[in-house]
Amino acid sequence: MNFNLLGETYPTTVNGPGDRYMIHLQGCSLKCVGCFNPESWSFKENKLVNIYELADKIKSHNPDGLTISGGEPFLQPQSLLEFLKYLENPFKNGILIYSGFYEAELKNIPEYSEISNIVDVIVSGRYDQTKRVFNSLLSSINQKFIWNPSSKITEEELQNQNFELISINEGYTLTGFPPFSKDITKDLKELGVDIKGF
Repeated sequence: MNFNLLGETYPTTVNGPGDRYMIHLQGCSLKCVGCFNPESWSFKENKLVNIYELADKIKSHNPDGLTISGGEPFLQPQSLLEFLKYLENPFKNGILIYSGFYEAELKNIPEYSEISNIVDVIVSGRYDQTKRVFNSLLSSINQKFIWNPSSKITEEELQNQNFELISINEGYTLTGFPPFSKDITKDLKELGVDIKGF
């Protein structure tokens, strides 16, 4: 069983508590205006990765936690569930999933109930750039946290935003919650990071 993957980031400290492993799944039909990862929208095969090999690779790094984003993770629900069951959530800072689906929509996905019992928290809801917030891992005020009652993550740990540049293969990956402005865009361009549309 495979994921269609956009990419992987390790370590990251701005996508949940602790040093986290982050994976971005490929494919999203929601296409939120202002999305930070529009390259993740396409459903074309990008990088097929065996979910068991990926899980073993992640565990070998012994991260504090795992963050799953997209694209839209719940559009690969069978692979997502099997991946999470195989992992067995060994992380001291748990598993966090970003989803653009609202909770009522997630409940229509057959695998959702089992997935929500394995992960610690789901950030749920479309990104709305007109309702942007800057003090939480929620990106806009219409989003919400869906908590597992046994969560290893606390709401307090999700109450700030930051971003980081990670050097990979002679280039940079920007992750987290960058406060886009003309100044930061200029600074990033000086580092060789070109942010489109700013």
